[in-house]
Amino acid sequence: MTAILPGVARLLDAARAGGVAPALGAAVLAGGRLVHATAHGEVTAAGADGRPGRPRAVRLDDAFDVASLTKVMATTTLAAQLAAEGRLELDAPVAAVLPRFAAGGKERVTARHLLAHASGLPAWRPYFERAATDPEASRLLAPAGERPGAMQLAAACRRGRTLVGEAVLAEPLEAPPGTRALYCDPGFIALGLLVEAAAGAPLAVLAERRIFGPLGLGATFFLDGAEPAEGLRRAAGRTFLPTGWSRARREIVRGAVNDDNAWAMGGVAGHAGLFSTPAEVAALGQAWLEALGGGRSPVPADAAAEFARRDAAVPGSERALGWDTPSRGASSIGSRLGRGPRGAIGHLGYTGCSLWIDLDAGIVCALLTNHVHPAGTADKPRIRELRQRFHDEVALAMGV
Repeated sequence: MTAILPGVARLLDAARAGGVAPALGAAVLAGGRLVHATAHGEVTAAGADGRPGRPRAVRLDDAFDVASLTKVMATTTLAAQLAAEGRLELDAPVAAVLPRFAAGGKERVTARHLLAHASGLPAWRPYFERAATDPEASRLLAPAGERPGAMQLAAACRRGRTLVGEAVLAEPLEAPPGTRALYCDPGFIALGLLVEAAAGAPLAVLAERRIFGPLGLGATFFLDGAEPAEGLRRAAGRTFLPTGWSRARREIVRGAVNDDNAWAMGGVAGHAGLFSTPAEVAALGQAWLEALGGGRSPVPADAAAEFARRDAAVPGSERALGWDTPSRGASSIGSRLGRGPRGAIGHLGYTGCSLWIDLDAGIVCALLTNHVHPAGTADKPRIRELRQRFHDEVALAMGV
């Protein structure tokens, strides 16, 4: 029997009709039970010959680019596991593991600073531009019609990853660590590199081995351009939602990561790169909820509790470690959820995705969209309003 909250379904249908996003999917868990799962919109799936077929209705197993949900679903979860195992010291300098990170005044920056977006690094940099000037990595940014196939781009992906990693390690601080909270992609790229060094394996391998595999999340994955055979295996038979125009790549992006810095790193980065489905994003949220309740989970309970606490040490911060918490004013979680004594943790993704976990009501809400298609840019007020209305509608239906 299909699980549907009628008010939520009507809202998402209206959002599709109103042009908020061409495709939307949502999954809601309450008490660990699926109470809502719907998909909305149309997508053009590939035909048997690989060419575009006719449009069809979006399905719940179609692959969304979840953008910065990667930060919590992969990088933060791995960091919590490694911290619990004593393999990642949250308050030790990152440069103790990645010596070149000390450049630019970063010798005192810790993993805790990176997780709390309090490192003092800039919010964003166009690191992909370094790849564009490199003889090998520039092949990644050739126009779609001139770009080699995936099997011929593995070396370019490895080179691009090296170039972006070097740029992040050398990036100077804009502010002393711990003095401000500023949402920061470079910090999470660095955190991904730190996790890899601490665990001794690539991020995509670690996420599959330690998170997605144990949770049975077969539709949650990176497309690692440095391992093209594995990427082609992952993509085979799947339909990907497009995420709009990339000026850097001069194409409508589909079946590849939307974020240009992550693309220049071969599709795998600490800040972006994951593809998933509504039900599997919600399942990851449920794993954190169970850990925070002391239950069995790939997320260690003690680490989960530490990571879910708001970072009180940074002035004005509303961040926990890796996670966001409801804003004191208007929040994307709406006006009803996350208002109990334990609050909520969540995160947003640039493509129009979100994951929020109400710790008191035991409700997990995953909303996935391709809001940035076709322009490639976000209308932040419009997607914020949809997120707020979605969560309020869920709360209303669940009696919160």
